Amino acid sequence: MKMRFAGAATTAFSVLLGTVATAPAPALADSSRNLSIKSVGDLVVDGVHQRVFVSDPDSGKIVATTYDGTIVATATGLPRVTGLALSADGGKLYGALESSRAIVALSAAGLTDPVRYDLGTGVYPVALENVAGKLWFTYDDFGSFPYAGADGNIGSLDLSGAEPAVTAPLDTTGAYGIWHGAPELTSAPGDSGLLAAFDPHSSGGTIGVYNVSGGTFTRTEAGQVGSGYTRSVAFTPDAAQVLVADTNGVTIAGSADLAEVGSYPIGDWGWAVAAASDGTVATAGPTLKVFAPGGTAPIREYSLPDTDPVSTGNDRVAERGLAWEPGGNRLFAVTENYSEIHHLRVYTEPKKSLPSLKLSGPASATRAKPITITGSLTASLPLPAGTPVTVTRTDLEYPSGKALGTRTTAANGSFSFTDTTSAGGTVTYRVSYAGDATHAAVSATKAVAVSRTAPSLAINNNGKVYGYGSTASFTARLGTTYKNRTVEIWADPYGGDLGRRLLKRAVVNSKGTIAVNLKLYRNTAVTATFTGDARTAAKTAGATVYVKVPVSLKLSRHYRSSGGYKLFRKKTAAQFTVRMPAHSGRKAFVQLQVHYNGRWQNLAYDYFPTSGGTALVALSGGGLVGYKLRVRAAYRKGGSGDNVNYTTYTPYSYLKFTK
Repeated sequence: MKMRFAGAATTAFSVLLGTVATAPAPALADSSRNLSIKSVGDLVVDGVHQRVFVSDPDSGKIVATTYDGTIVATATGLPRVTGLALSADGGKLYGALESSRAIVALSAAGLTDPVRYDLGTGVYPVALENVAGKLWFTYDDFGSFPYAGADGNIGSLDLSGAEPAVTAPLDTTGAYGIWHGAPELTSAPGDSGLLAAFDPHSSGGTIGVYNVSGGTFTRTEAGQVGSGYTRSVAFTPDAAQVLVADTNGVTIAGSADLAEVGSYPIGDWGWAVAAASDGTVATAGPTLKVFAPGGTAPIREYSLPDTDPVSTGNDRVAERGLAWEPGGNRLFAVTENYSEIHHLRVYTEPKKSLPSLKLSGPASATRAKPITITGSLTASLPLPAGTPVTVTRTDLEYPSGKALGTRTTAANGSFSFTDTTSAGGTVTYRVSYAGDATHAAVSATKAVAVSRTAPSLAINNNGKVYGYGSTASFTARLGTTYKNRTVEIWADPYGGDLGRRLLKRAVVNSKGTIAVNLKLYRNTAVTATFTGDARTAAKTAGATVYVKVPVSLKLSRHYRSSGGYKLFRKKTAAQFTVRMPAHSGRKAFVQLQVHYNGRWQNLAYDYFPTSGGTALVALSGGGLVGYKLRVRAAYRKGGSGDNVNYTTYTPYSYLKFTK
């Protein structure tokens, strides 16, 4: 005996006398922008036009950004451009082109109109400073005579005359000079005319101080400062001291004699150091720290993020990648990671201590009962007793916030307040400190879950079964509430293709009810939702209704009917046509039984795919002649390929095969 699809596809009705199984969710920079560069040669800040310039030796370009890091201009075709310097009026930007043995001048406004100044054979410039009317540059001469034993030196470019004048070498003290490779260079602020050179390539830690006031060049002091492998040097605003970042941190030394007089505790290798016009010092090591002049504890500390998509580890400030806004408060840092991704990070209040504001209190409370919140306000620069903080409460009755006045701190920074709210739900207390000249503003919040009365809400028809296409009337009933009397009724038909939709949103009537009619074609979850109010909790009530499908079974190819049975010749396969509403992946269940030993018993059953809601099944009569047979079809929730309807069977149809 075999049942099969009529047509091209053929499937055995393979399950005999068996059962059927049915199928059953930091502190970071105030702003940060990607610079699209591969390396950092130098960083210069123009305080007049509020521009930041960064050179990229590996790519041979200079980028100009606004103070927030937005790139506004790029100059390319500048091979190995390293040191940068601005003209006195900020109109020109100069760049040292190491591999071209030249200095280039560009319009600072757009990095256009390049003019090259050749420095001569064997002069490969690296660092650049504009002091006392001349451009001072360091360079590597790659062993040019007579300084073959010391291949680094300092030169100048004077553009004040009718023709550019290059003078090099300048540091000829001693037989061969003191620089093993081109040193780096930095200048003192103001009109002191001091330059400091340092060697980042060796462990000697050599620093050279030069006086170039009036256009002359004199080495005033040279010696070792710190622990060697110097990465950055900066002058204090009065030019009396130099700050040296190296393998052990940041050392403070007198600029006149290079005697060490102190240090800034940064905890590890110092990559960069910069001094602001008021003497505030920024240091870059494992973290970025800001110190008051000569301070032993940082005013502010910033941890850098890990932006590397490949390697693990925080970014670090690049060498020569740290600078203050001239005469201002902003701090600029160019950071890098192992994947050569560079960001310009702009810190807007680095000179202000960032207080720590902490709040504690109960996680939950009873409505209309007192709630006590305690807190503490502390800072690296201690705040005095009596420091004011403001308190605001936000709740369902005051969604925009209600001012609760001002509290003051005790000597240890502690404070507390007690409040009673008539509203329930999430009540949020915000405490704010406005900040002052030396402290940044800060705020903190504490949320308390305040109890609300639970309302009654119900909806009818749960569990009812409806015919396909029939209309059901749903009524939701809401009990006593504080103010809100609005109820929503939603319908979510089974299956993922239709989605949940709002049937009605309205204020309940005087009896507390709201009703809506819904035409049903699928099993549907219907929910009534009350969103709550200041004193009444939200509530949802649900009802699931089920919908039968119209399933039909038609027998054909019989030669006649007799006694309620359709008769088929054994050589003619009986055809069963099953029809039901179409649905993606839907299958028809067909069950065949035989009357044997005085009762009906399962003979075979299986699921058959439908096309447009129709399945054709063929049953051959071989071996079934003379038996009483009956067959029925069904849509079965889950087993028929979906669960969007209620299991529905057709009546049995009776048949026999004859010779």
